[in-house]
Amino acid sequence: MKCSTCGKELDMYEEACRVKLGECSSCNLWRERLAKINKPNTVIIDGTFYTIGDENSTDPFRGFGGDKFVINFKDGRQVTTTNLWCGGDVPEYWKPQFPDNADFDWKWKKFPSGTRHLVPK
Repeated sequence: MKCSTCGKELDMYEEACRVKLGECSSCNLWRERLAKINKPNTVIIDGTFYTIGDENSTDPFRGFGGDKFVINFKDGRQVTTTNLWCGGDVPEYWKPQFPDNADFDWKWKKFPSGTRHLVPK
């Protein structure tokens, strides 16, 4: 069985679970995120999806360990947060529907180990 959206062959787990609409789990996730694209806490920078968490949360866990980010939205808003969560890179198939809507002074750097970390530009 193939994903009805991107055409990827569904793996055994996805077939067994019968992901709704016959989509692979990735397309199912990005379809759910697409419904949130216009929310003020949704951030897309350089093809990576982020969510701004509640700044007043009492939860001890914060996105990026509580590092401070100043996000400049293309609509003119500027948001400072210490609770930014990364949702991952937007897959190629979905990129046209997830255009960048902001920028910040950080970039992803790939290290020899294969890991990626945000570092100042």
